[in-house]
Amino acid sequence: MKKAANVSHSIVAVAKDDAQFKAVEARRQDGIVEVVWARSLPAEGRTWADFAAECGFPTGGEGRDRTQKRYTDSVVGLDAAGVVFYRISAPAVGGEETAAIVRMQAESLLPLPAEQIEVAWRAMPSRNGKVDITIAAARKEYLQRFAGGVQDFRPRNILLTCEGIARAWQHFFSDRRQQAVIVSIGTENTQICLARDGCVTHAAMLDTGMTDLTRPDDRTEPGEIMGRFAQDMRAVLGSFAWNESEAWPVFVLSDGRESIEHIVGSLDAAGLDAQVAVPGPRGLKTPAGFETADLYEYRVPLGLALAALDEPSGTLDLFQGIKGADEKTGSARQSLILAGVIAVAMFIALIVTWRSVDVALAKRLNRQVADPAFEAAWQHQALIKTVARHRPDVLQLLTDINAGQNDGIVLDSLHFKKGQVVSITGRAGNADQMYKFQTGLLEQKGITDVEISNSAVDTKSKKIKFTITFHYRGFTEKEAIL
Repeated sequence: MKKAANVSHSIVAVAKDDAQFKAVEARRQDGIVEVVWARSLPAEGRTWADFAAECGFPTGGEGRDRTQKRYTDSVVGLDAAGVVFYRISAPAVGGEETAAIVRMQAESLLPLPAEQIEVAWRAMPSRNGKVDITIAAARKEYLQRFAGGVQDFRPRNILLTCEGIARAWQHFFSDRRQQAVIVSIGTENTQICLARDGCVTHAAMLDTGMTDLTRPDDRTEPGEIMGRFAQDMRAVLGSFAWNESEAWPVFVLSDGRESIEHIVGSLDAAGLDAQVAVPGPRGLKTPAGFETADLYEYRVPLGLALAALDEPSGTLDLFQGIKGADEKTGSARQSLILAGVIAVAMFIALIVTWRSVDVALAKRLNRQVADPAFEAAWQHQALIKTVARHRPDVLQLLTDINAGQNDGIVLDSLHFKKGQVVSITGRAGNADQMYKFQTGLLEQKGITDVEISNSAVDTKSKKIKFTITFHYRGFTEKEAIL
C-alpha cells in the first residue's frame, strides 16, 4: 500500500498563448506538483501537429498505427474567442431539472438552432433556494474543427484556457480572494475571468494585448490607447454584473515587469481597483533553470495541468457531446465492419444452398400463382397501392404552405377537399406581405393557380384580411380519382 501511495500521475498540458504553442508535463506525487519539462514553439507557420511531434507525440500515420507510449494523458486548452458566457439564476432543483432550465435559456439567448451549438454549465452552491449558473456555449462546427486540429495529442480533455488561468492564479499567484476578476494580458489579446473559489463564473476576451498597450502606432497617443483599454474593461465588467459600490478586486497577472505595473496604475486611476499579482513557486517543484518568469510564461498550461490532475469533473466541458458522438461513430464503424463480415458469410452460405432449393421454390410459386385466392390477393394489394398513391397528404400541404414567404402572415383557416380548390384565410400586416405570401406559394412545387379572391382592411386591427385559393397537385381537379 505504501508503494502505491508514491505512484505519480503525469499529464501533458498544451495551449496556444501569446502567439506560441506552449506545453508542460506535470505530475503530482505525495501532494506535490512537479514540472517535469516545459516547451514552446512559435505558432506562425506551424500547426498543432508540428507541436505534437515537438512534444514527442507520434503524428500522422505513425500516430494512427500505434498508441503513444510515454504519455498516457494530455489536456489541451481552447481560448474563449469563440465561446460566449452567460450567468443565470434559477431555483435550486435537481440536476435533470437544472439541465432542462439551462438548455431552454441557452436556446432563447443564442441566435442559432439547438443542433448547431454545444452548451456546458456549472452551478455554484445554492443560497436561499436559488443557485447561480454559469453557461458556456459555442458553435458545434467550431469545436469539431478545433478537436480535429489537436487530435495528434489524443487529449483526455479539452478545457477552456480561462479555467487554467483561474487555477494558476489560485495556486501560484499572490493575494488570492474568494471572488475576483483575473486579467491575463497576452501579446495579442487579453483574457478576463471572473473567478469564485477558483472556478470561472464568467469570461471574456479583448483583442488588445501588450503590443498595443506598450507600442501603439504613430497615429495613437499612449494615453488614448490606455483610455480605450480601461473603457473596454469597464464594458466587460459591466457584462459580469460588476457593481462599483461592491466592486470585486481586479488582479492583473504579472511577472514583475514595469510595463504591466504602468497598465495596472492606469486601470486603478480609472477606478477599477486594479492590483498586480505576481507568481511564486509555493507547493511547486520545478526543474533546474525554471525561474519565476517561466512560471508566468507557462501560467496557462500549468493551470490546465492542475485542473486535469484534480480530475476536471467540475469544469465547463464543451466537448462532452462531441466526444460522445465520436465514440458512437467509432462503435458504429466497428458494428458496420462486423455486419459486413457476417453478410459475406451469409452470402456464401446462400450461394451454396441456392442451387438445391431453386427448383422446388419455382414449382411452389407456380402452384400459388395458379390459385384463384392468390389472384384476388394480388388485386387487393394493387387497390391498396392505388388508394395510397392518390390519398391527399395534409401534412405535406401544410409544410408547403409554410415553406414560402410568410413573414407577418397569420393563417386562420384551411379548406381542403378532394376535387375542390384549396382555400386558406388569414391576416397580413400590409399588402406587400400578402403579395409576397402569394408569390411564395407559387414557388412551391405542386401549387398552381394561386389567386387572391378576397382582401379587405380590418377596421379594428388595421390588418389585411384575405382569402387565397389554389390548386394542389392532382387532388383539387374535379376528375380526381377516388
